[in-house]
Amino acid sequence: MLKNRLTYLLVLVVLALMIYLYEDSMTYTALFAMLVLPAFSLALAFAARRRFSAEEHLVRNNIIKGENTQYVFRVRNNSFLPCTSVRVRFKPGSPAVEAEFVDQYFSIRPFKSHEVVFNISAKYRGNFQVGVEGITMYDFLGLFRFHQKHGNTLTLTVCPQVLGINSLPLSDAEGGIDFTRKPMAQEDYSMISDLRKYQPTDGYKKIHWKISAKKNELISKNYQSTGHSSTAVLVDNSIVFGNDEAALSMEDFIMDGCASVLSYCVLHQQNTVLHYIDNDKNEGISGGFEHLYKAASEIQFGGLANDFDAYFSNFSKKQIDAENLIVLTKKITDQVLVSAQTLHTQGSNVIIIFFENPDTDTISKVNHLADIAIFCRHFEELLQT
Repeated sequence: MLKNRLTYLLVLVVLALMIYLYEDSMTYTALFAMLVLPAFSLALAFAARRRFSAEEHLVRNNIIKGENTQYVFRVRNNSFLPCTSVRVRFKPGSPAVEAEFVDQYFSIRPFKSHEVVFNISAKYRGNFQVGVEGITMYDFLGLFRFHQKHGNTLTLTVCPQVLGINSLPLSDAEGGIDFTRKPMAQEDYSMISDLRKYQPTDGYKKIHWKISAKKNELISKNYQSTGHSSTAVLVDNSIVFGNDEAALSMEDFIMDGCASVLSYCVLHQQNTVLHYIDNDKNEGISGGFEHLYKAASEIQFGGLANDFDAYFSNFSKKQIDAENLIVLTKKITDQVLVSAQTLHTQGSNVIIIFFENPDTDTISKVNHLADIAIFCRHFEELLQT
């Protein structure tokens, strides 16, 4: 646009010089025409702008990581006047999204439309903003520009992948470890059938602490029989530090692991409950795999670095009715180990999966734990081969 303005000023200067050197009606006419022309161009551009419309959409706004979708942008000139020059700027790409977005320059004839289509794929899970950043229209002389309003925002939701897990050392209601679980008669820990006096063979989680306090003796709960045992899945969704792509990569590892664990547990007849920081439902999220997977896909990361330590510590102080507890966390901390040992003492089978590369201190801590199953190194130790 600067080049056009300089050219226009140069033409005016040349015409003024011609009038000075060759004063004639034709030179005056040319000068007056050049002076009026910008106003005429501005009026046409303003009229065309009022009849200009734009729309955009994603062919699929919800995909699984690794899948592709298409972004479609369409503009239409609803006027009998041409839109001589339009520039569309798209939002800068995210490290998580691979797209072919390139700024577009085009003209639109009267009552015609122009459409561009871009392919989009995602490297990481999460919610990402895609689409138009701004639309600019120019008059046919290129002297003026208008910024067209476009308040739409498109969100691309990328869900985690479900990876096949070879085995997890899940425990049944009797405390035995079964790597190849099959349906068996267990107790439904959400349904209490009756109360009785505590027996030495009862675990801590069978004790009804409130009734025991009132009667001043230990009282145990009997549960209704069911064909499933239960597993609680605890996800560390505290903030991940590092550059954008490193943080996205770590979040991606954790949520792929979460989705895969949920799938494994449901397929192996587990009553599965999902827990994470800032979950509004204190009792966790339960249901079929589709419901759990949708909830896991919507988990957001944030807060403080040590939020999960505090959350897990508070969780370990509650009486949870689950034979198994699977913890997915970025790294092994002293507080994570203390909370895990507390739950193990209460009778839960604790499995920890962490995703940061272990240092010497972490390896030393892990090697001294015999009763808690710990897996590391980006989940590959559990994957099917």
